[in-house]
Parts: sequence; structure tokens; C-alpha cells
Amino acid sequence: MLRARFGTTTLKRGAEAPKREHNVSTTSMTSTNLHIHFLLDRSGSMASIASDVIGGFNQFLKGQKANGSDAVMTLVQFDSQDPQEVLVDALPIRTVKRLSSSTFVPRGSTPLFDALGQLLSNASSRVASRAKEGLRPEEQLVVLFTDGEENASTEFSLKAIRKLITTKEALGWGFLYLGANQDAFQSGGDLGISRGNISNFAADSVGSALAFQDLDANISAHRAFLRSGGERKTSDLLSQRLAEEDFNERT
Repeated sequence: MLRARFGTTTLKRGAEAPKREHNVSTTSMTSTNLHIHFLLDRSGSMASIASDVIGGFNQFLKGQKANGSDAVMTLVQFDSQDPQEVLVDALPIRTVKRLSSSTFVPRGSTPLFDALGQLLSNASSRVASRAKEGLRPEEQLVVLFTDGEENASTEFSLKAIRKLITTKEALGWGFLYLGANQDAFQSGGDLGISRGNISNFAADSVGSALAFQDLDANISAHRAFLRSGGERKTSDLLSQRLAEEDFNERT
């Protein structure tokens, strides 16, 4: 069942990133779109950076809207009370509403495997449905933003998720993993995500702002490349890595 609900300090570091608002419904797009599936950790440990996540996500969203209308977004937040709360269900990017302190309220534990497994199942069903209807395929990009490791899943195992991701990557799907309070390369790599699509970020206002800044710049570049008709490897999407650089300087 889909349940709709539906800020803000963004700190920048280094070079300025390229410039960059919940409702539930589905939409059929007649042109080629990038479908951004954003999986947002809403577990209790995110409370310390909740306002930074809200602000950073909203800046990211603003940038993606400015980048053009040829994108669709699904936004899902998860925790142990609800591993799949769908805030935005396959909406044109220009219609997506901003996060707020009433829609992003950290709580519970981190059922990452269950959240990701359910998201991929729903995304696969949409792909199949569009194909059956003769609609033009969408490019698929899954973004995971989390500050902790899996600790509460009951339905999906690491092995099952890794198999799903490697299968989807072979079909051209992209996966980005941004993690704090962990070795993101270990955690993301265990899931089967390519190293070039993984980044650590510091769990504070600067680190989270840089992580969203990186997402905006890199996804914007990916969208531009798709428009050009080029075939870019989906295994190396994070070329701007300010959050990783900041994290490494501090450790």
C-alpha cells in the first residue's frame, strides 16, 4: 500500500556546484526519461542530521528540476516501522514537492535489505508494465542515502539483494550508495554496487550537504550525457566526490 505524506541549510565546500518541491500518482512519459529511485534512510540515527538531510535533499531536488523536465522520481523513506513508505511514486521531476520536518521524522532501526528489495520489486513491475503498454523505456538510477548499516530486515538477505543488484546492473541500471558512520565502500560493495558509484560522507551538516551537492552534480552530468545519445558506463557515475574528499581529510 502506498501512503503519501509529504528545510534547510546547505553548506558548500570547494568549487561551486552547478545550479540546481508529495503526492502519489503514476504517470506515463512519452519521451526517454531518467527514473531516479531515491531510497532515504529514516532510521533513528538520522535524527542528528535530520535538518541537514531535509535541506540537502531540497537543494538536490531544486537542481534536478532546473536541469530539465526529462526525469521522473520515486522517493521512498524507510525504517523498521515502515520499510517502504512511498512519498513520491513515479512523478515528473517538476511536480515533486520538497521534504519537510513533518515528512522526514527519524525513528526505528535500519531494514536496508527489505527496503531495497521492495523498491527494486516495485521498479521492476513498472518497467514490465511500461513495456507491455508499448511505452518507451526509462533509464533506471537507484540512489541509496544512509547513515548506518543493515540491522532489521526480515524478508530479504544480503545474498538476495546482491543478486538483484548485479542482475539489474547487467541490464544497465545504475546504483549509487552514499553512506555515513560506516565504511561505505565495504557496505556498498557487499551489496554488489560498483566502487565508482560509492561514497562516504561525514554525518554532520557539512558532510551531508556535500553528499547532496555531489549527487546533484553527478546526476545532472549523467542526464546531460543521456540527452547527447552517448552510452555512459553506469558503473562509474560519481566523478565529483567532494563528500569523499572531505571525509578522507577528517579521518
